[in-house]
Amino acid sequence: MIELKRNGNIINKKYLEYFLPTVLVALANNIAVMVDSIIVGNMLGSVPMAAISVLSPVNQIYFSTTILFGIGASTLISFAKGKNDKEATDTTFTAAAILLVILSAAFMILQLAFVNDIAKLLTPIETLRSELLKYYIPFIIGTPFSLLLPSAVHCIRSDGRPKFASNLIIISNAINLVMDIVLMGPFKMGIAGSAIATVIGNVIAFCIMLTHFRSKGNTLHFDLSAALSPKKLHKECVSLFTTGISGALGTILVTVTTFYMNIAIQRAGGQEGMVSMSVASNCQIFISAFVTGASQTMIPIVSALLGERDSEGIKYAMKRAILVLLIAAAAITLIIEIAPAPVARLFGDKTPAEMAMIVPALRISALSFIGMSLSFLFMYYFTATQRKAMSLTISIVNGIVLTIPPAYILERLFGITGLWVMLCADHYGTWIVIAAMIIVTIAKSKGRYRDIFLLDSADELLSFSVRSDADVSKIKSAVADKITDGNKVAEAVSELFAFVSDRDKNADNDIMIRREDGAYVIMLRNNGAEIDESKFNGKCKSFEHSVVLGMNQIKEII
Repeated sequence: MIELKRNGNIINKKYLEYFLPTVLVALANNIAVMVDSIIVGNMLGSVPMAAISVLSPVNQIYFSTTILFGIGASTLISFAKGKNDKEATDTTFTAAAILLVILSAAFMILQLAFVNDIAKLLTPIETLRSELLKYYIPFIIGTPFSLLLPSAVHCIRSDGRPKFASNLIIISNAINLVMDIVLMGPFKMGIAGSAIATVIGNVIAFCIMLTHFRSKGNTLHFDLSAALSPKKLHKECVSLFTTGISGALGTILVTVTTFYMNIAIQRAGGQEGMVSMSVASNCQIFISAFVTGASQTMIPIVSALLGERDSEGIKYAMKRAILVLLIAAAAITLIIEIAPAPVARLFGDKTPAEMAMIVPALRISALSFIGMSLSFLFMYYFTATQRKAMSLTISIVNGIVLTIPPAYILERLFGITGLWVMLCADHYGTWIVIAAMIIVTIAKSKGRYRDIFLLDSADELLSFSVRSDADVSKIKSAVADKITDGNKVAEAVSELFAFVSDRDKNADNDIMIRREDGAYVIMLRNNGAEIDESKFNGKCKSFEHSVVLGMNQIKEII
């Protein structure tokens, strides 16, 4: 007799397949800034490097926009794919594309019109502002590619091509790196060359990205009916906004906090303080890549599983994300705590006065990394599972409630050191709020939810995993013993399993059985070769097949 137990093999393999590409995607808007800071710090000195850091609030607004439409669209696309709803997939993609083009034009026009006023708002220090403007104007001109490329990459990742998405980011940043050295070196373009290098990298990667939409595996199409129907477009825009708003609001509020921190640190520590902020911020960008990478890897997987109503699969994906994040955050924290000075020197030589501020800034801020990782992970998780109120609450608490008020108080008590302490208070305080929300939700559910994942699997009769080389007759016998009216269900399961396993004996399969509207629903997920549904000859009321995130997904109703 075969034992019917669920395992996480398919989910874990899919998570690992998507993780590295998604980490690179997460760096799309920020790694260019980090690379620019390292190269600028070494080639041009601390003041130009600090000028790039002063622009971070504007960069966060760009990042927020790509979160709003990239993550919002990819979440809805993955959920629609899980339900095998092709029309919803195309409508979501179309609405996101139209809105991003409109916003790109608006961002460019407004910033070019008020560029000097924005620069004065960002820094009162004349030397920093002079360098900032040289970098900022080319940055503005590259706006369409800074918004459209990372947003489209999120959608392409949900379309089952994580490696292609990864390659786009590698190409963009490799070109940026080379052009940084060329434009600031032989061409002596200074800090402006750094911004131009970023734009060139994004433009070339964007042109390559367009080839996806002519590829055989593409399932994202521009839906003219959505583009020409204001009502349909408005409805889709509302869905995009409400889905992506928590993640976007979180980064928008980070922008507000970053702006406040920049002003407070310049007030408390002057130019040397801003240099320490630049180094600490760039280290935070690095850990943020793992945070957003682990979280955003989870989003399309969890959204698709939610569409399939696979609670156990969602738990496996989330547990994998938690493990990856804890390891990454702990490792990076340990490196910074042990060797803050060598980390600081990655960004160029520093004066003794600068190092005196940088070392404690790095050590204190690094202690917040684990708390930050888990806070953002759960914010994205609640977005993916469509608990929008909880996700939005995390964004607001983490982004402003536990940042600016504590920063104001701690600065007056401990000076610039208090500003670094605020980061720890913010992220670990947010975790107290998350824990309280989970406890209250479980208490109010009257037994419906039993753990931190807040998932309901009551409608699931049986869920198990099995390799394609397993004995079909043993599976049939085991299913018959587990379910009332089991012979009928067991016959259907064995028939479906035999059909799928014939295509690839080395594949893994997740099989779920539930009751729905008086009928039995069998869901089978398979990571083997794509099947041809036209060759299935089983007896059933309904048979649907789709490819979701590169996996066969079959829904059979008997």
